[in-house]
Amino acid sequence: MFKSNIKKRPFNFGRVFFPGDKTKIIPDEIRFQPLGNHVGNVKRLAKLWALENEASRDRIIKAIELHDMAKPQTFRILCDLDKKDQFKNYKYSFLGHRFAAKDLKYRKLAKRNNLEYQQSWSETLAIAHHNYSVRYITEDVYKLRKNPQYKHILDNDPLAYAKELYNLEMCDQIEAELACYICGDQQHGTERTFMEYSLSKDESNQNNEIDIYYLDPYPFIESELKLNFTYWSWFPDNLSSKEKKQLEKLASDKKYEALEKELDSLVKSWWEKLNKDPELTTKQAIIKPYLLQQEHINIPDNNCQYWYRELAGFIPNPMQEEVFNKITTEEHPACIVKAPTGKGKLEAILFPALIKNLRLILPLPAKSLLQDHQQRIEQYLKRFSQFYPQKEFSLVIDTGSAMERYIYRNGKKEKSRVNNPRRHLYKGDVILTTLDKFIYRYFAFGDTNKNFVFPLRINGEIDDQETLICFDEVHSYENLAFTNFKSLIDSLYQAGRSLVLMTATMPKELVQQFDYLADDLIDYIDNSEKAAKLNLSQHYRSFEWISGSSRDSNQPEFPTKFTTIVLKQWQAKPDTRIIVVVETVKDAVAIYQNIKCKLRIDIKSEDNYLFLYHGRIDEKLRYKIYEKLKERDSNNQKYILITTSAIEVGCDLNSEILISQICPPENLIQRVGRCNRNGKVKNAKVILIGDRISEYINTLDESGWDKYQQTLKQLTTFETDKMLNCIYRQQHIDDYRAIELFSMLHDYVYDADLTCESTHKKGLIPTRSWTPSVTLVYDDGTKDNDISKMPKITVSIDRLIIKSDKSNIYSHINVSERSYDLEKYNNEKFSPLSWGLAYQKNIVVKIQKNHDGVSHYEEGKEYIYNPELGFVDLPGVFKAINSSQTENRLLYESDKHKAIIHYVKPKERF
Repeated sequence: MFKSNIKKRPFNFGRVFFPGDKTKIIPDEIRFQPLGNHVGNVKRLAKLWALENEASRDRIIKAIELHDMAKPQTFRILCDLDKKDQFKNYKYSFLGHRFAAKDLKYRKLAKRNNLEYQQSWSETLAIAHHNYSVRYITEDVYKLRKNPQYKHILDNDPLAYAKELYNLEMCDQIEAELACYICGDQQHGTERTFMEYSLSKDESNQNNEIDIYYLDPYPFIESELKLNFTYWSWFPDNLSSKEKKQLEKLASDKKYEALEKELDSLVKSWWEKLNKDPELTTKQAIIKPYLLQQEHINIPDNNCQYWYRELAGFIPNPMQEEVFNKITTEEHPACIVKAPTGKGKLEAILFPALIKNLRLILPLPAKSLLQDHQQRIEQYLKRFSQFYPQKEFSLVIDTGSAMERYIYRNGKKEKSRVNNPRRHLYKGDVILTTLDKFIYRYFAFGDTNKNFVFPLRINGEIDDQETLICFDEVHSYENLAFTNFKSLIDSLYQAGRSLVLMTATMPKELVQQFDYLADDLIDYIDNSEKAAKLNLSQHYRSFEWISGSSRDSNQPEFPTKFTTIVLKQWQAKPDTRIIVVVETVKDAVAIYQNIKCKLRIDIKSEDNYLFLYHGRIDEKLRYKIYEKLKERDSNNQKYILITTSAIEVGCDLNSEILISQICPPENLIQRVGRCNRNGKVKNAKVILIGDRISEYINTLDESGWDKYQQTLKQLTTFETDKMLNCIYRQQHIDDYRAIELFSMLHDYVYDADLTCESTHKKGLIPTRSWTPSVTLVYDDGTKDNDISKMPKITVSIDRLIIKSDKSNIYSHINVSERSYDLEKYNNEKFSPLSWGLAYQKNIVVKIQKNHDGVSHYEEGKEYIYNPELGFVDLPGVFKAINSSQTENRLLYESDKHKAIIHYVKPKERF
């Protein structure tokens, strides 16, 4: 058989663009950027990148030369379909090209020297680009360590490879976004949260020949950077009528695979028939720093009083000024801040972080705090953005159920330019999260292909932008949560991260756990001289302890007695602001219903002043309740809030009267912090009810309880310093299982210890308790099976164990296992609960109003859900069976399905 020796023209395309109407089956034009132009531009960016290590630059440039070498062999035109599998637009692919990158010179050398790993550092980078996952990065680092030369680099900086790979991706992506804009394909020039920059066009530029773009941050050594972009054009309109009809027929018949093959074939045929390259179109782009960086507008960066006056409208107190100076003047600040509630600790940490251009991560102890913090931070970001015209600032919210990124520019909130706003990847000036989710991100969980960017951003290793991590309300962590918290702080401190621990009630015993911060204690509580500067005496609150009642099963009238006391205060002063705090949801609901009935309140009226707030109210509804409550509080309007500990920490409320069930002294201090918070209420009052602390929240031993009682009896006004002397909380960091698990995950992510990889794959990461949580949902049949629209809460799985008297059994309960990519929309899949380890499952317990779906325990009563009251009662779903010394086992059983799940037994119950 005759074989042609004619060499085909290679498809030397770097990128492909589809300008104009992208929905057309026959495109108006297709543009092809020459591969050499693309690679040359990316290399130029790398050469001018402000890197201190020239060896690192050389490795990156070599990787750029290698990374696209197989694009000609892998080029294809494809169809992109929408969610309904209908044609959306054309796209292109070089699938698999990176795996063909080969550093042949190094490979020969490695083979000659019998090196175990025969890929160069640069070749490894080239193959890895476009995949920034913890799995591949740890594998690469593990292999590179086998080369003594590379081992030395990684011993000095374990993140060196990850940083170079990110720099390679940054250069590649900046060039790609510019190419999309310049070559007329702006749809693909959208912002990517994986990348640490924002790019905006200078719309005032009158030069049609040159486009000007502002890059923030600007990482290059030259004051401005010029790039040439070239492309070839092919016009499908010149196809024959037969070829056009064939394309249109394939589209009409919805044969999209055939359609993409046909267009791909036509493109390649056009290119191969050319005797020489077609005429090039050339355009030039200039990249400049963000406008303010050029003009050097004079803003007093380190003037604390200026910024507080401009952003908050008040003069900073001594604590705020000391924290501001520490953060803005020290290279890597690390300290503990002890200050009373209501003294502006959020502003104390936020303002200097913004001024110093730090990425501020705020892990909070509870999701209930995020709403209040979000509202306040959002207002400050709007004001701050007005000082830097056109500059983008962002706030990231990252919890188990909420993943959002908000943009602020010129004093306004803007719509995000990313395709999926849930995919934030920690690209933010301020990141609000919980301890649980922060640990999850610290160990690179979430977003399969890009998850190593979380450790990189947490460690402040991107473009020299430092990260400041501030843990607020650190006294809130107990038992397993404190063990993990201590391991996390130790790890971050040892890595040289900037850290601030903030608290109002951390006892000395806990401060001693962080002895390495002993010399960096900013103390406005125990330091009497500093405390006096805050004028604590102005926060007057009368105090009364009503000790004649207890809350136990033998006294079911407790809510009634509580209601009487609340109504007495209300009737004496009906225009006041009252917060009522009890320990259980059932008591809160009972008191709320009593008051609602006695005062004949219509909660649907616009002037409603009675609110119920607890952790078992639907998450979205809780947000709305707090918003309305905060509005009334800010306007000094009357209200009665019935709540649980869900609102005791960090929430910015200012009641005139606080009525609380007796609780440990540290909790009482937090609750009192919501009364006369600003010190301007003349007749503020605190009333404590009960003669015994509930066992499940008690932190005092017998002698501590005696001291606490004596102190309460002596008080006529609430004195914070005397309460502080009653606090005793000895944290035992002796759960070796948690310490070992943390250590193994750390060794895998940060030291590429592949012996720990299986631990990471299991996803086992209990942060507060060994007892896993499940999602409890109520389905009234009107939400089209969309769980995101249904009321739901998160609850510990052991709260759903069937009681011995079966009094908590309800009918129409469906238990399933949810699997989906948290970073994507509408990608949920539900399957029957499977056997195995509970930590590896996303368990959803759905209470159904109707009889559709799987029913569980049909003999049970129907669950009555009232959104106003929340999930007051919890259904029994699981049977506790055959537990061992170290493991709890639960049985789920319906008429059609059965599964046994297990989890680690909490250490305190051994």
